[in-house]
Amino acid sequence: MIKSTIKPIWLDIIGIWVDVLRASLKSFIVLIFLTAGVLLSFILRIVTIITTKWFYIKINTQYIIRPLFQCLLFIAGVKLKRPKDVDVSNAIIVSNHWGYLDSFILMALSPCIVISNVDVRQMPFIGSIMMLMGFVFVDRQKNRSIPIVLEKASNLLNKTSLNVAFFPEGATGDGFELKKFNSSFFELAFTTKKNVVPVVIQIEKINKETPNQENINQVVFHNFRGNIIIHLLRLLQLKSIEIGFTVLPQISYYEIKTKYLSRRKICEVAENEISEFLDKDKRC
Repeated sequence: MIKSTIKPIWLDIIGIWVDVLRASLKSFIVLIFLTAGVLLSFILRIVTIITTKWFYIKINTQYIIRPLFQCLLFIAGVKLKRPKDVDVSNAIIVSNHWGYLDSFILMALSPCIVISNVDVRQMPFIGSIMMLMGFVFVDRQKNRSIPIVLEKASNLLNKTSLNVAFFPEGATGDGFELKKFNSSFFELAFTTKKNVVPVVIQIEKINKETPNQENINQVVFHNFRGNIIIHLLRLLQLKSIEIGFTVLPQISYYEIKTKYLSRRKICEVAENEISEFLDKDKRC
C-alpha cells in the first residue's frame, strides 16, 4: 500500500494556531519588559534630576536600555553568532541596514545610541518608545536637519563616552544587497576625533532555514511597505532567528588625520570593507 505524503489540513491549522499563540505570548512579555524599561528610565531621571542630562543618558543606556534590548532579543528568539560583547568603546559605529532589528542588536551588544530616520519617530507608540530608548532622529529629506543631528551626536560621543551608530545606506536594504552609502554623518569623525568602526549584521538562518526571497521579509522591514506592529507580530511568530555579527577593522582617527582622509573617503573605505565582507561571505 502506498502511503499518502499529503499533510492533513488539520496539521496546518494546528501549526497556524501554535504560531499565533507563540506570537501572542511573546508580545505580552515584550510589552511587560517595555513597560518596565520605561518606568525604570523615568525613575532614574527623577533620581538623577540634580545631575546633567548627559550623566542620565549614559547611565540609562548602559544599565537600562542595553539590558532591556538583550532581553527583548532573547524573547524574540534572536541568536547572535558573536557570544561576547562588542569590544568597541566611545566610537562611531557604521553598519548595513535591513530593519529595526539591526538597531536593537547594536544597542544590545554595546552601550550605544542609534541615529534613525524621522519617519520612525512619527510611528504611533513605537516612535515614543524609541525616543525614550535613546534613538536620535534625522529627516534626510531636509538638509538643514543634518547639522542639528551632527551636533547632538557629537555631544553624545564627547560627553557620555557611549558609542553612536548610524546606517550610511539611509534606508533599509533587502537583507541581501548593500545600498550606496551616504557620506553626511561621517563628518562625526572630524567633529569628535573618534574612530570609525564598520560592522556587518547578517541574517543567517530563519527558523533554521537559509534566508530567501520568501522568508526574508519576516525579518527585514521597510517603513514604506507596511505597519511595524503587524510586522513585529509576524516576526514574533518565528521560532528562531540566527544573526551573524562581525566587527571589521577600525578606521582610526589617527589614520584619518595622518592620511588626510576626507569625509567621502572615510565613507568609501567603510562601504568597501562592508561590501567586500558580504561578497566574500556569498562566495563561501
